[in-house]
Amino acid sequence: MPTTRPVPTASPGARLLARRMRDVFAPYPLALSGNAEAVHDLRVASRRLRVALPLFAAEAVERRAKRAGRLLRDLARAAGLCRDLDVGVELVLSLARRDDGSGATGALRRSLTRARGRGRARSRERLLDLDVARLRRDLRAILAGGVVDDVEVRRRTDDRAREESAKLEARLASAGRRFDPPALHEVRRRARRLRYGAEVAEALFDVPPRESERWRKVQTRLGDINDRIVLARWLDAAAARASRRGDLGLASLARSLDDRVLRDARRRHRAFLERAPARAAASPPEAPGLAV
Repeated sequence: MPTTRPVPTASPGARLLARRMRDVFAPYPLALSGNAEAVHDLRVASRRLRVALPLFAAEAVERRAKRAGRLLRDLARAAGLCRDLDVGVELVLSLARRDDGSGATGALRRSLTRARGRGRARSRERLLDLDVARLRRDLRAILAGGVVDDVEVRRRTDDRAREESAKLEARLASAGRRFDPPALHEVRRRARRLRYGAEVAEALFDVPPRESERWRKVQTRLGDINDRIVLARWLDAAAARASRRGDLGLASLARSLDDRVLRDARRRHRAFLERAPARAAASPPEAPGLAV
């Protein structure tokens, strides 16, 4: 039976876990200022470490690992409060390049930019409210408590891959060809976990980066769809606000862009289904020990 006793902190697994921990805090100062690249790096690093913790943590630090996982989840969520609107600004700029003379295009851009500014302020406040000191103490204790040996890491990685892959396939099957944003969001989350779990196997066990790259592509395609769904919701709300104020030009532009963005999201969804991710997930692994 594989051991779950801690191994020395100089092991390859412990070094990988230490790097994942450092990656979380490196972009934190700039993320507080709203720097878009730092926000992205903080979210990715938090999620990557959250996936890694249960794969590595010894039983002696399991409680700390769970608490750290919850804090990492909150960290990624807090950092992400402005991310969707960052993407939304870029999409609106690409869709509404010219003003029709009514000033509606400029008004819509300014409204979205102000909303993004408010999102950055909320993100900064949430990040400051989190108990980052507690997170750092827990992570240091987890590393000091040691990580499980490579045999156990690989077993956990394989078990988690099979579990997440089965849940992803089941969610895709239940949604069928329907354009179901909550289902797509869940599939995207599971694809992200599969990707980060595969990265652990590839880093430690000399596995070719086929699986992580496959799930990265699934995650990216679903992320593009989600960006448009979020923007469409904002545009719909903006149109309603403009209508109540009697600003018919702005309301008309927002509705027109809302329709274009949703049509693009649906087109991307159809293209996603054509790639048959469920069949890809069900295919046998090319490398032993990576069952996705």
